[in-house]
Amino acid sequence: MRAGLSVASLGAAVAVTAAGAVAWAALDNEQFCRAMSEIARLGNANAGTWIDRNTRDDGIEVICKIHTVNYKRFFSSGLTGQGPGWRERKQREWNSTACSSVILRDAIEHGWIITSSITSADGERILLIATCN
Repeated sequence: MRAGLSVASLGAAVAVTAAGAVAWAALDNEQFCRAMSEIARLGNANAGTWIDRNTRDDGIEVICKIHTVNYKRFFSSGLTGQGPGWRERKQREWNSTACSSVILRDAIEHGWIITSSITSADGERILLIATCN
């Protein structure tokens, strides 16, 4: 598994889109909030599980008032020691992961902020904000 979206939450987001062919015109902010809150509820059941040997899923946070969805991750070592370009690679990976989901891409295009926060074992934290081209 990759450290982007957990497979369960990404699958749920894609399933919502595929099942109803949901377009943003049919899915307003309130509906998106409810859908993502349900995805978070289901996805948070996986919180604490290891995605790979370095990355733990720490859940999904949905803050409807500020149109934000945050996928939380824990990295088992320090972030600064990951070598040059690590943060940039993670940002490109996050953009690709979030923007390849039709429902998340539509949400981003309509003002929602889709983030991934990564906290390291030494307490360092980075925030990746998805941007779609």
